[in-house]
Amino acid sequence: MYYDALSAMLRVRLVCAIVLFGATTAGAASRLTFERVVPPPRPLGKVEDVLITFAISDNDTISTFIDAFIDQTSREGTLRVIDPTVFEHSMERSRRWRRPPKFVPGRYRADAYLRIDSFRCNTTERSGQGGSHDVNGNRVHGTQQWIDAICVAHIDVLAKDQKAKIAEFSVGGEGTSPRVAQVSAEERQNATEQAARYAAVAAAEQITPRHVRESITLAENAPRFAEAMSSIDRQDLGNARRIWETALSAYPDSAPLQFDLAAVCEALGDYPAAAHHYAEAERLAPKETRYRDGFGSFRQRAGWKK
Repeated sequence: MYYDALSAMLRVRLVCAIVLFGATTAGAASRLTFERVVPPPRPLGKVEDVLITFAISDNDTISTFIDAFIDQTSREGTLRVIDPTVFEHSMERSRRWRRPPKFVPGRYRADAYLRIDSFRCNTTERSGQGGSHDVNGNRVHGTQQWIDAICVAHIDVLAKDQKAKIAEFSVGGEGTSPRVAQVSAEERQNATEQAARYAAVAAAEQITPRHVRESITLAENAPRFAEAMSSIDRQDLGNARRIWETALSAYPDSAPLQFDLAAVCEALGDYPAAAHHYAEAERLAPKETRYRDGFGSFRQRAGWKK
């Protein structure tokens, strides 16, 4: 029951395309605005929940790394990283875990398991001439010191059976402390914390799909435009597509119709159909830059090379 409640609380459904609105205000261009999900450099497939099973670190800023990593992945709403230490206070993630706690995968099942195989930070003390203000507000020059830090993490993501590796990568982040007359442990800690956060952001970007809002100006001279636009305003893209596909049998040589149908297919996530209709619009009206540019923009957005 504990697992069922936890799983229900943490599972997030992936949404490929969400229609936000279709503007039909008089005097304004009619637009189809929607969101699409951009895959990350290292996609995890249909994985929604990822459980951190263990982390190995040489310093306490592993806590900062994990916190920032979880926060960054959760912002998009497409992937959820689960940290079992939130629920098990006996596990101290700031210390070195030499082997995965055996109870973790059994109690907190997920779609994939993430291991931080190593997390290391190095600091370097720097100095140089610089200006500052004394207590009287006068500008003075002198030697200043600061700390540069670099944190590097290596991460493996395993499939549900914990046998197949579905992703492996290394990331790094850099941090710098404020410039002071004499560096202390506080400056060193500040620089390391900053480097850990940047490394966490880089790690999250490797596996987290992103939501991107797109907006396409539709061709208002397409057959049955008002009828289809009414469906778009009601966020019923499926019906708008059916309307324009039906109209296509009567107006197969209409470039505006092909273009608008392409935009709806793209918003629905049907990229092959969208590419076909964008190409048809360009073929039917080769002198119309909007159709050529529209097809080019689609290929860039969708990474379509066919």
